[in-house]
Amino acid sequence: MKRVIAGMVFCAVTFAQGGFNGPGRYEITNLKSGRVLDLDRNDQTTVIQYSPRGTDNQRWDIEPAEDGSVFIRNAMNGKALQPVRNGNSAELICARFDRGPDQQWRIQPGKDGNALIVSRNGRTIDVPDGSSRDGLHLQIYDLNGDSNQRFMLRRVAGPTMERREDRERDRGRGAPDESGRVWDDREQVWKLAGDGACFYRDRDFRGEAFCTRLGVEVGDVPRGSFASMRLFGRAQGVEIFERPRFRGERARLNRDTRDLERLGGRVGSFRVF
Repeated sequence: MKRVIAGMVFCAVTFAQGGFNGPGRYEITNLKSGRVLDLDRNDQTTVIQYSPRGTDNQRWDIEPAEDGSVFIRNAMNGKALQPVRNGNSAELICARFDRGPDQQWRIQPGKDGNALIVSRNGRTIDVPDGSSRDGLHLQIYDLNGDSNQRFMLRRVAGPTMERREDRERDRGRGAPDESGRVWDDREQVWKLAGDGACFYRDRDFRGEAFCTRLGVEVGDVPRGSFASMRLFGRAQGVEIFERPRFRGERARLNRDTRDLERLGGRVGSFRVF
């Protein structure tokens, strides 16, 4: 009964604030600056604001907590939004998801119907001085309801109540899955148990991974756009083709590649050698 009541409170209090309409994946834009919440790709910890680019580090999975609050997790790595401390001007970071009180937020109505995102201790996410500068570190501050504290939430495609990647990681912990993938808790990345290669959705070997073993040819790659590639064991390299069935532009990679941008990120088919 407690869980049901909490869910009812969650629906009644938080739905429809600033575009928020339930658990799911969102882009979060500050009303004053016009910039979106962004997880800095360099350290994958610091939360900044940046011009919208539609990338996973600018997407946030909002999940309900039992008492009507929410967790806000970055779509790139699953880390949860929290302040570094409870005090005015405390910067926002993303930390390993532990369901602690510092990671719990409430989405409340602002004076114009847009959303205030308020910490467990009553301070709200705030853009310092309402600046529109890209790369500015975001903070929490005493709630005053000004436009630099109000946000618009736009729902985008992605998981809802439970992150698909979390389910995959749970299956991959301890023993490799059918493709040989295993989740490394310490490094927070997918790896391959044995010889072969993994392609990653994000740069620096982060995000969802598609892995296969040495000697395998993959003629039609699911989820065909990738941002990085890593070799494992005795694998010497991969031969990448832009299109399925080993057609189109071709490239050979003989070492780990943190950024496939120069290849356009498109992998239609490949061979591991």
